Amino acid sequence: MRQDTYISEDTELLIKSYPELFDSLKNKTVLVTGATGLLTTYLCKCLANCSGQYNIHIYLQCRSREKAEMIYKDYLDDPHLEILTFDLISGNFPDIKFDYMIHAASMASTKYFVETPVDVILPNVVGTYRLLEHTRNKGAEKFLFFSSNSIYGEGGTEKEILSESDYGIVDPLNDRSSYIEAKRLAEQMCRAYYKQYGVNTGIIRITHTYGPTFDIEHDMRILPRVIKSLLSDKEMVMYKDPSASAQYTYIADMIAAVLFILVKGEPGEVYNAGADELVKIDDAVSWMIEASEKTNSSVKQIDIDENYNFSKGKGVNDKKTSNEKLKTLGWRQLYTPKDGFARMVKSYIEDKENIRGGV
Repeated sequence: MRQDTYISEDTELLIKSYPELFDSLKNKTVLVTGATGLLTTYLCKCLANCSGQYNIHIYLQCRSREKAEMIYKDYLDDPHLEILTFDLISGNFPDIKFDYMIHAASMASTKYFVETPVDVILPNVVGTYRLLEHTRNKGAEKFLFFSSNSIYGEGGTEKEILSESDYGIVDPLNDRSSYIEAKRLAEQMCRAYYKQYGVNTGIIRITHTYGPTFDIEHDMRILPRVIKSLLSDKEMVMYKDPSASAQYTYIADMIAAVLFILVKGEPGEVYNAGADELVKIDDAVSWMIEASEKTNSSVKQIDIDENYNFSKGKGVNDKKTSNEKLKTLGWRQLYTPKDGFARMVKSYIEDKENIRGGV
């Protein structure tokens, strides 16, 4: 019996809200690289929940079969789901023509940007090249690359809301820039393969996303740390910055954005994907504590230091990105921030035995 209650409920709402998206996936094969990440775990489970209804065959590419089998333990008997462990860098791919290819394999934590930057760069640059070559040679209806709103950098414009054609400043030698510059080059590669070879590529620039698939044991970002504290009744340590905010997007809304760009996005184009409004970090934590109902956790605030990643001078985009281009495809936000944060926390409280995936 599958335990992912909230993902199943979200899937039902997505199908009800956007039936045309799922109709477009009927009888298709879908490759998802980096299938044990926050977004991809949710995406693959969402597709698996309706795979029988729509006859979608899902190929999950990852580095560790053992980890994948733990995360998808309730899905392993599904004939529509298959785990693949081929190496993206070598290009030694299985001889399969995928209808849709979603490239999401990437380390997405500051820890890795600083400590293992080569490992951050390779799947985004070499992996993207290998997959684009496979797409060109085998043919595919669409190749979708997971990029990030971090590519906008910092400053450089007076605009408060950034469209897809706006850019800030990126220092190529900043320790965090291994991720940003790799994403930027991969975006250009997607555009180049469309222009030179006619490959139907698409790019989604993802904002901060939250949901039931955080790896709370290893992910040291603020939201998974809060969840872990709530579950263990330990004290939460937070930086004191009441002005800090982010374009937090509930994961079901982000998955809808992925599917819209996958099946309806214009060839060679990029789309921002994010919620309608910025959310204050303090508000998000308050909603999470409220949703946990009974907790002995307390919050300790500390002064900002050099490890604070929301401060200016870190090369990080702190502005809202426009989702108007995405809305022209038919996307809309289904979950309010308060409802989304409540669903995330309750999913961990009510479903403690499920293995959560990804960094």
